Parts: sequence; C-alpha cells; structure tokens
Amino acid sequence: MLKFKYIKVADRRYRSLNPTHVTSILRAMQKRPTWEGVIVSPDAKLGPDGQGQYPILSLAWYPEQGYEVHCIEQEPISHFLAISEELSKPTVCVELGGQGQELWPCELFVPFAMASTALKHFLQTGGRDSSLPWIRINAFPRHKVRPRKSGSPAHANSDA
Repeated sequence: MLKFKYIKVADRRYRSLNPTHVTSILRAMQKRPTWEGVIVSPDAKLGPDGQGQYPILSLAWYPEQGYEVHCIEQEPISHFLAISEELSKPTVCVELGGQGQELWPCELFVPFAMASTALKHFLQTGGRDSSLPWIRINAFPRHKVRPRKSGSPAHANSDA
C-alpha cells in the first residue's frame, strides 16, 4: 500500500493517513469552516527535481452543497470529482484560496459516499477512480465574482 499524509489547511502538522481513517476525516471536515480543507499528499521525501510531491488530493466541505474533491496527478491538467459529466450553469460561490471567488456548477460538489470512494481509491492506488465521473479543471464553466465597488452589489463576470 502507498503511504500518504494529510494536513488541514489551517494546521502546520502532517498526520499519517490510510483508508481506515477516511470516514472520520470526512465527518470531521463537516464540523470545520469551509476554508479549512484537507490536503492529502505522498508521505515521502521530495527528490531533487520535486519528484514525490504528486499525486495530491484536495478536499473541501461546503455545507449546502457537499464535498469538493480535486485530484492533482503528474499530468499537467487536474480533475474535479463530479456527480455527473453534464454540468449546469455556475451557481455555487467558491473561495479560491483567498485569491478571489468564482461561481462553479453544483455538480462539482459530491455527497459523502462519492468523496469516501474517491479518497479510499486514491489512498490505495495514488490516482483517480476511473469508475467515477471526473471533470478536467479547464473543462467546466465558471464565472469570476468581482468584489464590490463602493455602494454597488457584487456582480459576476463571465469568463467561460
């Protein structure tokens, strides 16, 4: 079995992670703020060229929508787990690591069972479960949300 570790976004301490911890990790996320996601990465020392830093699975919990599951493998394009390969118009506001906000399709937020299946598979194989629907990061519609201008409500700008 591969060895992985995880860190909470607001923490500095890595913890060992294996498939038996998946349920407790996902349930604990439901009790924390949305911005305090979990990042799962290989439990290995990095090579001189950065080798060993991938794959990464990033998880976030959105109480009204579900889990956001983002898989970054060694290929240049990462993927998001989705409940369907057909996507609706972007309606869910997502904070991009403090760098801005976007609206994303609701299908990119999955229930507990899908997040659990994806994370267990990732921990066992180091990759995405091909039996689940994954959407390339550059293949879904999104809208940037502009910050408020003095006295005016925030509005969306289409970038799709």
